[in-house]
Amino acid sequence: MKTNQIFFILFFATGLLFSFITPTPVRSTTDKVESYYREGLDSTYMALQAFSNTLGALATPKERLAAFYEARQQYKQIELLLEYYQPHLARSINGPALPYADGESSKDIIPPAGFQVIEEMLQAPNVTVYTLIAYNDQLISIFRQLIQNEDPVGFQDKWVFDAMRLEVYRIIALGISGYDSPVLLHSMPEAAAALTSIRQVLAMYDPVIASDEMVTARDTLFNKAVQYLHTHSNFNRFDRLHFITNFANPISRMLLTWQNKLGIVIEPERRILLPTAPHLFATSYYQPNGYTPSAASDPTPEKVALGKLLFADARLSGDGSRSCASCHKPELAFTDGLTKSPALDGIHTVTRNTPTLLNVGFQSKLFYDSRANFIEDQVFAVVHNTAEMNGSLQQAAAIFQKDTVYRQLFQSAFPADKGPLSTEQITNALASYLRSLTSLNSRFDQYMNGDSTALTPREQKGFNLFMGKAKCGTCHFAPLFNGVAPPYFAEPESEVLGVPATRARHAALDTDAGKYHLYPISIFKYAFKTPSVRNSMLTAPYMHNGVFTSMKQVINFYNKGGGAGLHTAPENQTLPEDKLRLSGREKRALIAFLGALNDTAQAGTLSAPAP
Repeated sequence: MKTNQIFFILFFATGLLFSFITPTPVRSTTDKVESYYREGLDSTYMALQAFSNTLGALATPKERLAAFYEARQQYKQIELLLEYYQPHLARSINGPALPYADGESSKDIIPPAGFQVIEEMLQAPNVTVYTLIAYNDQLISIFRQLIQNEDPVGFQDKWVFDAMRLEVYRIIALGISGYDSPVLLHSMPEAAAALTSIRQVLAMYDPVIASDEMVTARDTLFNKAVQYLHTHSNFNRFDRLHFITNFANPISRMLLTWQNKLGIVIEPERRILLPTAPHLFATSYYQPNGYTPSAASDPTPEKVALGKLLFADARLSGDGSRSCASCHKPELAFTDGLTKSPALDGIHTVTRNTPTLLNVGFQSKLFYDSRANFIEDQVFAVVHNTAEMNGSLQQAAAIFQKDTVYRQLFQSAFPADKGPLSTEQITNALASYLRSLTSLNSRFDQYMNGDSTALTPREQKGFNLFMGKAKCGTCHFAPLFNGVAPPYFAEPESEVLGVPATRARHAALDTDAGKYHLYPISIFKYAFKTPSVRNSMLTAPYMHNGVFTSMKQVINFYNKGGGAGLHTAPENQTLPEDKLRLSGREKRALIAFLGALNDTAQAGTLSAPAP
């Protein structure tokens, strides 16, 4: 009995003791992500401080370069979270080493800053240590402020998974292409650091996923991907096609599998690439609705059918002699094959070359000078342009109102609108048709989605050149190959190339000031929006003025450093002036790859012949 009493007292005392001990709370996965992020901020800050120390000391150029590499690789370890949660800082941290101006809301020119500026200066002559320290101090200041901000970031599982997959897209489009490291070309080690960070964040979900098989598969794939980047670090020889198809795309698909297994749903919102896409090159998941003014403006089959009729209707022009299809011929990939289209008066020409309309729905700005935000705005501008159509949408609406067939089609396309036909209905119907002109099923697309026989060896080499040595992919971003960069597909790039007025031996710079006409800001002078090179083998002549009649001429122009090589470059040329030094074989491979981007499935006959 006494023994039982002693046991009871000891048991009670032990329980009482443990009741006063606060149990260690179980940390949520997002708490772990928050800690990882904050530790990464600290590590980057300290690496920047260390780099600054090499600038102030008697360090060798090699030691300074090593410290710089370390600082940016520390940044790459948190890039997926910093870019996602602090996108407004992206340009200041690792944006292009070019001045920036918005134009629309401000005419101020923002000087370049960040890692890329320092990278360029490390290789430039006559740059003082004090200048380097000043630019590095700007970065240190940014990270100091981020560290001092103790407010919780508010990580959620769905946003973390979204950030991881977008980082894979960023690695493909901006990392291994050299966009992030255009001078030092330290792209593969930095891509390896970014991939490692994705793996580290994903590993925080191991206890939740509770699948040894999935964890092992994850580790195997990431190990192979990182090893490939480290053992194939030569920028010009790196096989990007192999890396994307064997590592980047499978990693993206794996992340989606984990996300689905965990029951994490990411709302589609109004994105160009749906979050349910297995990888960046899953072209069937791209939707032009991301660039419509509103959900009410989204295409419907009825709007598209109506817009297709309107596209071929010459009554949109002032004298009834010209339709949209007069200059955008479906059989010519929706161009006209001319240097510049004839003006409506039959004497002059319009100011610029006619661009293709295929994939126009994937452009966030329209016209060569980016002056239109929506296709509806572009339609309105073209119809009312005196040289192009000299029409009136208001008058056209009145004409179509009297047409029984059209009236019924408009009622079917816009059932909620009970009033008379409007200009807004016409522009939206035409815009809906143009958004339907999706051309994303080329042989290249088929290859990236599983058909390993779709590309020839020369075309495969051409893609690797496009994304590497030739530097095409730093302006024409994969996979849309236009100037709108993944992963956000936001603002289109505009470039100053120094395009000549003619192909004469001593040609002058073309006088078209481009975007400067819209926004008189010095850096916009001679700037033009970067177009898509999809179907480009079908859309000669090239450039805003149609000066080049073949793709061979275009590649030779870039191979010489653009206008700099022809002595037509303005002071603000944004295209790197260095010669690419492409061989004849490499040029032919590039042209072969561009041919593999042809997809004219949309170039069928219209419902009515164009005048």
